[in-house]
Amino acid sequence: MKRLTTHQLRQAYLDFFVSKGHKLFKSDSLVPANDPSVLFTSAGMNQFKDRFLGKVRDVKRATSCQKCFRTGDLEEVGRTPFHHTFFEMLGNFSFGDYFKKEAIQWAWEFVTEVMEIDPARLWASVYEDDDEAMGIWQKIVKVPADKIRKFGPKDNFWPSNAIKEGPNGPCGPCSEIYYEKEEGQSVEVWNLVFTQFNRCDGGILEPLPNKNIDTGMGLERMSSVLQGVDTNFKIDVFVPIVEAVRQNAQDAEDSAVYTVADHVRAVAFCIGDGVLPSNDGRGYVVRKLIRRCLYLTQASHHTKPFVYKLISSVAASMKEAYPEILERRDNIAQIVRAEEEKYIKNILEGGSEKLAVILESLKACGQKELAPETGLDLYVTYGIQPDFTKDYFEKAGIGVDMARIEALIRQEQDKSRMTSKMACSIFSGEGIVLKPSRFVGYETDTCPAKVVQIIKDVREVSEARAGDKVGIVLDQTPFYGEAGGQVGDTGEIRNEGVHGYVSDTKKQDGSIVHLVTISGESKGPLNVGDAVTARVDPIHREAVKRAHTATHILQAVLRQVLGVHVQQAGSFVEPDRFRFDFTHFKDISAEEMEDVQEKLNAYIIRNDKIDARTMSKSEAQKTGAIALFGEKYEDTVRVVSVGDYSKEFCGGTHAQETGRIGLVLITAESSVGSGLRRIEALTGKLAFNHLMDARRTLEEASEKLKTKPERLLSSLDAQAQKFKALEKDLIRLQEKTLGQDVEGMVGCAKHIKDVVVVEHAFKNADIAFLRRCADLLKAKIPQAGVFFLSGQKDEDIYFVCALTPALSRKEIAADALLKKILSAFDGSGGGRRDFAQGGLKDASKLEAVFKEFERTIREVL
Repeated sequence: MKRLTTHQLRQAYLDFFVSKGHKLFKSDSLVPANDPSVLFTSAGMNQFKDRFLGKVRDVKRATSCQKCFRTGDLEEVGRTPFHHTFFEMLGNFSFGDYFKKEAIQWAWEFVTEVMEIDPARLWASVYEDDDEAMGIWQKIVKVPADKIRKFGPKDNFWPSNAIKEGPNGPCGPCSEIYYEKEEGQSVEVWNLVFTQFNRCDGGILEPLPNKNIDTGMGLERMSSVLQGVDTNFKIDVFVPIVEAVRQNAQDAEDSAVYTVADHVRAVAFCIGDGVLPSNDGRGYVVRKLIRRCLYLTQASHHTKPFVYKLISSVAASMKEAYPEILERRDNIAQIVRAEEEKYIKNILEGGSEKLAVILESLKACGQKELAPETGLDLYVTYGIQPDFTKDYFEKAGIGVDMARIEALIRQEQDKSRMTSKMACSIFSGEGIVLKPSRFVGYETDTCPAKVVQIIKDVREVSEARAGDKVGIVLDQTPFYGEAGGQVGDTGEIRNEGVHGYVSDTKKQDGSIVHLVTISGESKGPLNVGDAVTARVDPIHREAVKRAHTATHILQAVLRQVLGVHVQQAGSFVEPDRFRFDFTHFKDISAEEMEDVQEKLNAYIIRNDKIDARTMSKSEAQKTGAIALFGEKYEDTVRVVSVGDYSKEFCGGTHAQETGRIGLVLITAESSVGSGLRRIEALTGKLAFNHLMDARRTLEEASEKLKTKPERLLSSLDAQAQKFKALEKDLIRLQEKTLGQDVEGMVGCAKHIKDVVVVEHAFKNADIAFLRRCADLLKAKIPQAGVFFLSGQKDEDIYFVCALTPALSRKEIAADALLKKILSAFDGSGGGRRDFAQGGLKDASKLEAVFKEFERTIREVL
């Protein structure tokens, strides 16, 4: 058996299948393109879906080493020798070309001849009804019958149990190769999927006209076999990462060390592909992995960030195959560190206090289980991960329904996802293969074209009539399809008899689809094959160009002002408006923002030329052009240069000179995640309108204060001083009468089971006033008492709930009481066992709140 490094094994596999006529494909991004059915790329076949479905027919054989990410067995990671979140899948694929015979033969040839593994240590599995595969293994490959095992549809059919359980679609039997280790443990190292059926309703299997091969060989698993180790975590690419974890978490158990080693590798590659920690979707998964690393090593008394230090070991270990991780090592580490610091501050330090308050309240009420809604609130409001919550409360004997909490979190995430209904209606049709369309919009905004495809109501049609809303594909078009954050063009498609308004344009599967409404005044139908004129709305396009070019200048300026660590993490460009997300790890000062605004417009005034050139990706990288963080690019790219200060990979449309932008006005800057910030800005006409509106507001405010605009600030300062003086006088008057009010409240107090209950609503009182009142009541009432007070200030309603010492020692808590009452009215509150405060926005609910307090306090007492 050959002793190969992981990198040597990867290369040997790819070379072997290239020698068998397969085209080598680079690993796809962990973020699957044009595939909303999966969150991450989870298998080697993901990037070849269109070829499996026959939508793309450029090659018949392919091979790749694909970066994959799965979380289905998250709890097993680190506990078993072979489970991972991030792993590499070696694959060879046939799209209607060779089938079982070649696939089985080549798999056996590679394992036994190229890798020189002793056949006596190997055995194969087949699907129990797959006599064809059984015959190939026995008669052609000559594997003894006692070395072949038959398994049922759960283990050896893809998808598992698809015949009975579905889903409908392409499926087929599997055949696997296992390696038997010295201790008798078997490791699956190769999986052949024979996609030969189309599963229909009722579990009917119809033969596919084109049969496909989908092979997967786990790189890490085969490496552990060749390197003679008992766990994947001891192979060469993992050893330095594991060692780095041990140095930073010295007393952590092996399972925790292995889990952290797995997670930090996954985090590095996810962030490297542009997935930043967040509270939704892919970002939620990355955030969870980082926090699990900290959580799992708490026994090591970690109170400082350490996961970011491990990124360098990942980059060094994986640099041969993935040099981009090494190039972005420092940037990835900064993002991880920002996330760690947030977790330590908000959860390990602040969150534990919050959990303690809830635990005390549950015990006071005699509850034995945490409400799933509370688990959701802890995650959404405070960022406390469900597994942290579960462990904390279960140690205290409180049950936690993890499945229900996770389900509620998914529901919250689903609510926040926005999709385009019209685009979905066009692109979700099964079996629709979009025809290619050539983009000529860099050179012109008008061109003659031919209609090659019309899509209506999720199906292809031959014509579109007046009033129809359809998707139209042209053989060539000047319309830019939405991509890279830039919105699609609008305009018209027309000929002598038909006028169609283009409301949007989308890119999909190498095609450009125009979303068109056929005018009711059109004389006849628009047919496939008709000649038309496609004309982009020039006003809309120029406004988009201004905003798009401004994003390029902004990135260059941010790198000058804040540092070269700044990288674009996303953008959205529409007519004369854009938002720009970028990596940065601390707040931006007012002085820095002023510097950015000034430099941005200085470059615009210079009226620099914008140059766009097409070149090879390697040539573009040599010029120093910046690529979008995590974006996948073809071998040929377009590079857009602005003056001598900006050079980026970009396929969008741009102004000819910076002066055409006119003006850029930054309207907002904020944090949108750990290590991620957002700038929103206006350009051109919208920027001018915004300034004019601000000027009018300034003049109106000056007129009301009977001053000039240039003296407005000093006039406001004077008014504020007068207001503060009057407010102090009012407070003094309130305090003079407060003693009398307290006497009156005590006299009107209710008595419930020897407990004095005081309720009172003040007008024009803030939370500080209510606290003073509660303190006076405590001084007046030495026995057991509870006080529920409210005050209104402007539009806000404030509440305090206070207990005397005699009552707070009993099984009742002010914070739990107040939160329970206010939550019923969309309010919030919190505090201590003896004192809590809160509020709500709707004054009309005040009377109902007091009624709820009376009902609740009687129930509690």
